[in-house]
Amino acid sequence: MKGIIRVSIFILLLVGVLIFVNTKVPAQHVPWRTLNPEAPLGFATKTQLLRLALGPSDTCMTMARTTDRLHSVPAEPRNSHSVCGWDVARFVDGTDTLTLSPGEVSMQCPLSIGSYIWLGEIERLALEHFESPLVKIHHMGTYSCRRQVGNGSGRWSEHAFSNAWDIAGFELADGQLITLRNDWKKGTKAEKKFLRDVRDSACKIFRVVLSPDYNAAHYDHFHVDMGVSGTCR
Repeated sequence: MKGIIRVSIFILLLVGVLIFVNTKVPAQHVPWRTLNPEAPLGFATKTQLLRLALGPSDTCMTMARTTDRLHSVPAEPRNSHSVCGWDVARFVDGTDTLTLSPGEVSMQCPLSIGSYIWLGEIERLALEHFESPLVKIHHMGTYSCRRQVGNGSGRWSEHAFSNAWDIAGFELADGQLITLRNDWKKGTKAEKKFLRDVRDSACKIFRVVLSPDYNAAHYDHFHVDMGVSGTCR
């Protein structure tokens, strides 16, 4: 009888905890809640985004379509004679407040949602560090039918599937341009801190984040992707 009572008490406590978490804890901190791309970063944002990536593609495409500030449209499937390409993706050209240079990029849908969340964090960090809004992202593109190693060896890169994005710099409304090439090591204290905070925020969203700290090949850009491995460097 005592055992039954203990189990009953435990179940009641567990139910109480779950009710409290579901009603009082912000959704971005609860792994089993649905991702809200407009919410601030939370402890569970990365897990929620991974669940979105593993779920039906229609769920993600609906989220992207109904996220009003994200400027994107569905991309026609691209199936080449090699393994490269995509079945479901979007063309992204920025947000209500940001443009991309040199222009739009193709992204697997979960990458587009993760990038939208990240861009919001970068906007916040730009205001925090420089008191000037972020207006433009300078990038090196997403899709490239190639392998990970420059000599054509190794596993296929996530770029081969438009599941990775390379970012080179950030332009502010006051005209300031902060680039990894010039400012990761030689920038002002504020510029270097901003770039590292941008990298750290990406690590809370994407599966893989590579910065100049990773290797010499990334001295001038951040690489972010939604691949199967997990790296933040």
